[in-house]
Amino acid sequence: MQTISILHPRDTAYFDEDTLNSLSRDLGQSVAENILCRALEDIAVRFTQIRDDYGTGNHQGLRKSVRAVLPIASQIGLPGLAHIGRDVLICIDQGDPVALAATLCRFLRWGETAMSFADMGADLSL
Repeated sequence: MQTISILHPRDTAYFDEDTLNSLSRDLGQSVAENILCRALEDIAVRFTQIRDDYGTGNHQGLRKSVRAVLPIASQIGLPGLAHIGRDVLICIDQGDPVALAATLCRFLRWGETAMSFADMGADLSL
């Protein structure tokens, strides 16, 4: 008989203030806000594709979609999302379905929390 562990995630999604401030300073506030909104929309679309690819077992498509999120996340100040995304790629490459399921769930949860935070109109230091 195996023991099943119940995990209680405690991740807190966050935007890196330095990255957001740098975007705002270099591009101007309205352009930076536009980039942030477009990037979050792009991530949301890719998350839909990621769910579809995972559900159908299309690991090649899943890898491509997760990989596409990494530079977007880094650009808009979501280093945690990019880090977890790299962990998802490792799980895909190692062919570990249990680790993939857990890590992919964390990736999606983290990203959706960050998007919800932005949707609520929270001050993102722009």
